[in-house]
Amino acid sequence: MTPEMILSFTIFLIAYAFLATEKVHRTLIALFGAVFMVFLGIFHDPTSIYSEYIDFNTIFLLIGMMTFVNVIKKSGLFEFLGLEALKLSKGNMLKLYIYFVIIVALTSAVLDNVTTILVMLPITLAVADTTGIDPIPFVLGEIFASNIGGAATLIGDPPNIMIGSAAKLHFSDFVLNLGPVLLFIFVSVNLFLILVFKKTLVKKVDNSLLTQSGNPITNKRHFYISIVLLFITVVLFVFQESLGFESSFIALMIASVSMLSMRAKEVEKTLEEVEWSTILFFVGLFIMVGALEETGFLEYLAGHILALSHGSYQLAKVFVVNISGFASAFIDNIPYTATMIPVIESMQKLNPNVFGNLEPMWWSLSLGACLGGNGTAIGASANVIGLALLKRYYGKEISFIQFFKYGIIVLLISLAISTIFLLFFL
Repeated sequence: MTPEMILSFTIFLIAYAFLATEKVHRTLIALFGAVFMVFLGIFHDPTSIYSEYIDFNTIFLLIGMMTFVNVIKKSGLFEFLGLEALKLSKGNMLKLYIYFVIIVALTSAVLDNVTTILVMLPITLAVADTTGIDPIPFVLGEIFASNIGGAATLIGDPPNIMIGSAAKLHFSDFVLNLGPVLLFIFVSVNLFLILVFKKTLVKKVDNSLLTQSGNPITNKRHFYISIVLLFITVVLFVFQESLGFESSFIALMIASVSMLSMRAKEVEKTLEEVEWSTILFFVGLFIMVGALEETGFLEYLAGHILALSHGSYQLAKVFVVNISGFASAFIDNIPYTATMIPVIESMQKLNPNVFGNLEPMWWSLSLGACLGGNGTAIGASANVIGLALLKRYYGKEISFIQFFKYGIIVLLISLAISTIFLLFFL
């Protein structure tokens, strides 16, 4: 390892140590980590930070969707949907939990994880507010479901888009090859969560709450506009590839339309409600991970994965899925996947007899990179957003360590099942 690699990795580890202790706000940690990376000269060309390492598509997607959600929640739409879901479950919290995690997983397969969480979590928190139940099992279940569901399709998670493009794999290839194992992982993870949180999930809500909760709709005109805009948003996200729009453009456009049609006189107040601390946290995190990429640390890690396999296809699959899983729990899976793609492509050139068919290797990378996000509170964008919404709208907080206690078990379950699947079925 070069001195620059050691320096960038050391700063990264120190930042993570502070994140785990939670004695300093996570946004300050990320920003100071980023500042130190730049100040110590890790970036040879500081302008590359803005052109290569900060993912502005993600940043503007977050700003747009946060603004949109802040606007439409004022209409009572989320409370209405939550109450309808509660009535459908007849007050059975376990049924309600199952409904929610299935909806989140399926939605995340066709939309991005962040959008799904931004739309679904306010509904969940509205139900928790109405019934007085602990929202933590629901929040964790939906976060994990979003990352599992996103791994199932070509468009569900950015690493899959990158892998599909590099390997010329199609939408149906991901569904047919990864769908069965992800379904098994989804069921296993939720059985674990139901077992852990059974005291909360076995509760039943008194029927009187369902009939006496009143009308949650605060403004009928805004309520109907919210439904129409939400439908348009989903359609645009589903067809964004064929339309040629970036997800950030769709989010900013729908945010602008929603403010114009419902809160034209309260624009500044609406924008004040955006989670700006979360946005800045992402900026700092992107820069810190960018430093690891700039110094060649990610490439160094990828090279060791290849060396550890010793020319064995089976060992290579095991190392790729597991190292990718643990790496993606701590670093952004987008630059990690970008680094791993040429490494996997080089396997065929270095040993064409063993690595003649690379398709199983692509599935190994996809499973590891997508499922790894469940390991820590900042392993995926959906995690960060979900926990921020819980704190902002419900006043509850899941600490880094608390999330890790559940997330690491979810990750181990996911990687164990993925490894068995890759060894015996691919």
